[in-house]
Amino acid sequence: MARDDADGIAAHIAELNDLCAQMEGDLLLSCEDLAGDLPGRAAKRRIYPQLMRHLNTLRNGLRGRVVFYFFTREANAWLRSAYVQSLKHHKKFRSFDGFLGFLNNTDGIWDGILARPRAKLGADFIEIPYQEGGDFSAIRALLEVILGDGATEELDMKDARRNSAPSDEVVELLELLNSSGASLEAIRAAKKSLLTEATPKVEFLDADPSEWPPAKRKPDWLSEDLIPLWSRVEARANWQLQPDLMPPFDCDLSALRRRPMDAPDTFPEGGRNHMENQVKILAYRFRGMPEICYILGLTISYLRRQTGHEEHATFLFQRLWNEEFAVLLGVLPTRWLISTFQTFMDHGVNENQRLIGAAAYFMSNTLKLYEAERALDGLPPGRPYPNVAPATKSGFWGLDRFQVGGTDLMLNSNALLLELAARDDTAGRVVQEFMLRLKKSDTAFSRMDKTRYVNKIEHPQFSNCWSFHIPPDIKE
Repeated sequence: MARDDADGIAAHIAELNDLCAQMEGDLLLSCEDLAGDLPGRAAKRRIYPQLMRHLNTLRNGLRGRVVFYFFTREANAWLRSAYVQSLKHHKKFRSFDGFLGFLNNTDGIWDGILARPRAKLGADFIEIPYQEGGDFSAIRALLEVILGDGATEELDMKDARRNSAPSDEVVELLELLNSSGASLEAIRAAKKSLLTEATPKVEFLDADPSEWPPAKRKPDWLSEDLIPLWSRVEARANWQLQPDLMPPFDCDLSALRRRPMDAPDTFPEGGRNHMENQVKILAYRFRGMPEICYILGLTISYLRRQTGHEEHATFLFQRLWNEEFAVLLGVLPTRWLISTFQTFMDHGVNENQRLIGAAAYFMSNTLKLYEAERALDGLPPGRPYPNVAPATKSGFWGLDRFQVGGTDLMLNSNALLLELAARDDTAGRVVQEFMLRLKKSDTAFSRMDKTRYVNKIEHPQFSNCWSFHIPPDIKE
């Protein structure tokens, strides 16, 4: 009915009339959205503006007496329920106050919405109070009104579905997802994961771990010019005596998925050298996010060090990315995806994970360097380049230069990274999310595409060499 499809509505009503003619007695029909779209689902600010029209369409089209049963719920509880439904399926609102602010006046909503049905339909419009609480059954309440008090006592209704709602903690995390910069695909998957039960646990790892700490054998051919840099290599992952503050190997990650991280909103004192301080810093960084994000940060912190706890940290790291990847990908800032890439590079349980991690780590950090330089130059990230060919001399002898639209560098870089990502599901999913974020962001890749697009540049040899193999979606 909401689509104003007159022919379709007439056809459905004809089917209902045929069904009624084939049956004896009364026919009970249930339609969740008969009143219209839930508030916030569409662009309209009025609540159920077409309710009376829908009721008249059915009353005039169906044969015989038509009685409508309408559940009325305490207004604030009903509006909050509608808000939660919006959070589950849409990204429009980030707070209940914002949801209420979008709607027209919500004071006395039932009196305003139901005034006309009450006046026009009289006894054929019956209101059923909806009671809050887990023991209330809408089906039982409806049948009691239709059949009379006590009429359902003999009915077996133990399997009747109860109206369940997410916990306040899960609602808080759904709100967080609506503020996330992750891909829409990841946000949808994260919401679904928050609303489902536990995922299967990883019981063991078929692991071929890399050497840790990494080998630091200074090669004979090392140039003297690079000896200062080699000192940084030698300082990586030296032995540290640290306590193991990680949760048990078999901890219930699905419970931590639904629990926001509780931490003070002031940055803790003390440095990162001691894990007792680092856990406080991580708690601060991940406050308000699902607690699994904090656990991930904790495992990464241990795997940056040599502490003797690598087996424990690696197992939890792999469990997180096998069991809880949906929520992690929907919530984590990109900086933690990059940290994850380095951890796969150093501690992947197979060669493919290590290869994927290395490729994604260097790709993402090189991009980070480009975008930092762009910001230091004071240039907007989405502005096309003023030139379509190099306007200065190269500062790196022999490094190739190219004109906009005259290279497949961006396309090949992305295609090769995606090819590598396909070699391992666990690491590959993280790379895919990074690439989806890259695709929708303003970066060197999009600037190249946009500059080519607005200048209508076509080199036959590179006609299809856009960064993601398709022209950019640019709003004119």
